[in-house]
Amino acid sequence: MPRKFFRKWAPSKEVVLAPSFMQPFAKWLSHPNLWHFNRRSVSGGVAIGLFIAFWPMPFQMVVCAIAAVLFRVNVALSVAMALVSNPFTMVPIFWGAYWIGTSLTGTQISVPAAGMSFEWVMSQLQVLWLPMLMGLLILGAAVALAAFVLIQMLWRWQVWLHLRRRRKARSLRESRPS
Repeated sequence: MPRKFFRKWAPSKEVVLAPSFMQPFAKWLSHPNLWHFNRRSVSGGVAIGLFIAFWPMPFQMVVCAIAAVLFRVNVALSVAMALVSNPFTMVPIFWGAYWIGTSLTGTQISVPAAGMSFEWVMSQLQVLWLPMLMGLLILGAAVALAAFVLIQMLWRWQVWLHLRRRRKARSLRESRPS
């Protein structure tokens, strides 16, 4: 079942709450659904983590943990999904978000022949921010929704396969002569 896969990699509640600095948060982190691996908790945790991963802000993992507690979904998966945005993936994410944002807002910026530089981006920030922000929010929502639906479907398919195998094994046992 999918539960075994997720449980193998995620930390337990006891491991997370073991450090002394986490004790003040134990009250909020004690809800069982925050640590269980069921279809709703896993798909919700992944979706929240991916949505927040596309927000251009510091401390994304903290925001993911807070959102997971508020929505009662898996905290560990939510925080882990925030790692999607890292120094290696930020350039393609920002480029895709800018492309989506410019197609929605109609804003176009001509890139200098010498190429983009940090100084050029900072000088164009008053024009870049709206398409970039719109693109990041739309891209984050689309990726989160796609991940939510995909996990829901894969989970159901996996359960269906498990039940099918179990029924087949039961029918084989019953058809054998004693």
